[in-house]
Amino acid sequence: MSTARDLIRAHLDLPGLIDRIGDDDDLVGSGVDSGEIVRIALGCENRLGRVLSDEELTRLSTIRAVADLLAGAPDPEPER
Repeated sequence: MSTARDLIRAHLDLPGLIDRIGDDDDLVGSGVDSGEIVRIALGCENRLGRVLSDEELTRLSTIRAVADLLAGAPDPEPER
Protein backbone atom coordinates (compact mmCIF):
# COMPACT_ATOMS: atom_id res chain seq x y z
CA MET A 1 0.00 0.00 0.00
CA SER A 2 2.96 2.33 0.56
CA THR A 3 3.76 2.42 -3.18
CA ALA A 4 0.22 3.58 -3.94
CA ARG A 5 0.33 6.15 -1.13
CA ASP A 6 3.68 7.47 -2.40
CA LEU A 7 2.37 7.76 -5.97
CA ILE A 8 -0.79 9.53 -4.85
CA ARG A 9 1.13 11.83 -2.48
CA ALA A 10 3.39 12.91 -5.37
CA HIS A 11 0.37 14.09 -7.36
CA LEU A 12 -1.54 15.99 -4.67
CA ASP A 13 -1.48 19.76 -4.32
CA LEU A 14 -1.50 19.19 -0.54
CA PRO A 15 0.60 16.02 -0.05
CA GLY A 16 -0.26 15.81 3.66
CA LEU A 17 -3.87 15.06 2.73
CA ILE A 18 -2.90 11.44 2.02
CA ASP A 19 -2.18 10.91 5.73
CA ARG A 20 -5.85 11.58 6.54
CA ILE A 21 -7.25 9.17 3.93
CA GLY A 22 -7.92 5.53 4.78
CA ASP A 23 -7.10 2.78 2.29
CA ASP A 24 -10.76 2.29 1.39
CA ASP A 25 -11.92 5.91 1.64
CA ASP A 26 -13.19 7.57 -1.51
CA LEU A 27 -10.44 9.89 -2.77
CA VAL A 28 -12.79 12.56 -4.13
CA GLY A 29 -14.94 12.42 -1.01
CA SER A 30 -11.76 12.91 1.03
CA GLY A 31 -10.82 16.13 -0.77
CA VAL A 32 -8.81 14.98 -3.81
CA ASP A 33 -9.93 17.10 -6.78
CA SER A 34 -10.45 16.02 -10.37
CA GLY A 35 -7.15 17.48 -11.58
CA GLU A 36 -5.29 15.48 -8.95
CA ILE A 37 -7.17 12.32 -9.98
CA VAL A 38 -6.03 12.90 -13.56
CA ARG A 39 -2.41 13.30 -12.39
CA ILE A 40 -2.72 10.12 -10.30
CA ALA A 41 -4.02 8.26 -13.36
CA LEU A 42 -1.13 9.60 -15.46
CA GLY A 43 1.29 8.55 -12.72
CA CYS A 44 -0.18 5.05 -12.81
CA GLU A 45 0.17 4.94 -16.59
CA ASN A 46 3.77 6.06 -16.33
CA ARG A 47 4.53 3.45 -13.67
CA LEU A 48 2.80 0.67 -15.63
CA GLY A 49 4.24 1.76 -18.97
CA ARG A 50 0.86 1.68 -20.70
CA VAL A 51 -2.40 3.56 -21.09
CA LEU A 52 -5.13 2.68 -18.61
CA SER A 53 -8.42 1.36 -19.94
CA ASP A 54 -11.63 3.28 -19.29
CA GLU A 55 -12.62 0.60 -16.77
CA GLU A 56 -9.31 0.95 -14.90
CA LEU A 57 -9.70 4.73 -14.84
CA THR A 58 -13.16 4.54 -13.29
CA ARG A 59 -11.87 2.22 -10.58
CA LEU A 60 -9.19 4.65 -9.32
CA SER A 61 -11.35 5.82 -6.45
CA THR A 62 -9.42 4.57 -3.39
CA ILE A 63 -5.84 4.03 -2.30
CA ARG A 64 -6.51 0.28 -2.30
CA ALA A 65 -7.71 0.46 -5.92
CA VAL A 66 -4.50 2.25 -6.93
CA ALA A 67 -2.46 -0.35 -5.02
CA ASP A 68 -4.32 -3.20 -6.72
CA LEU A 69 -3.68 -1.65 -10.13
CA LEU A 70 0.02 -1.19 -9.39
CA ALA A 71 0.44 -4.66 -7.88
CA GLY A 72 1.84 -6.07 -11.10
CA ALA A 73 4.04 -3.08 -11.92
CA PRO A 74 7.83 -3.38 -11.76
CA ASP A 75 9.63 -1.52 -8.98
CA PRO A 76 10.63 1.99 -10.03
CA GLU A 77 14.25 2.59 -10.92
CA PRO A 78 16.17 4.34 -8.15
CA GLU A 79 16.89 8.01 -8.75
CA ARG A 80 20.47 8.87 -9.59
